[in-house]
Amino acid sequence: MRKQTISLIIAFSIVLCLIVGTDAGSEDCPPNSDMDCSGPCVCVTDRDSQGDCPEGFKYDNSRQKCTVTMALAYT
Repeated sequence: MRKQTISLIIAFSIVLCLIVGTDAGSEDCPPNSDMDCSGPCVCVTDRDSQGDCPEGFKYDNSRQKCTVTMALAYT
């Protein structure tokens, strides 16, 4: 019984780590942007109502979004 409990706790911990790890990429991007890995991974967001990208972002015609590399997102 004790081995089953320990095995169950370990299995639950592994599953929990996998679930939490799948959303980790969004933490690498500034607020109001998401990670897009269709090509090199970059942070993407939409243009504002005037058609401008947020500060630090540049419009990418192929993605049709404003983008910034993750390395530059917090510099």
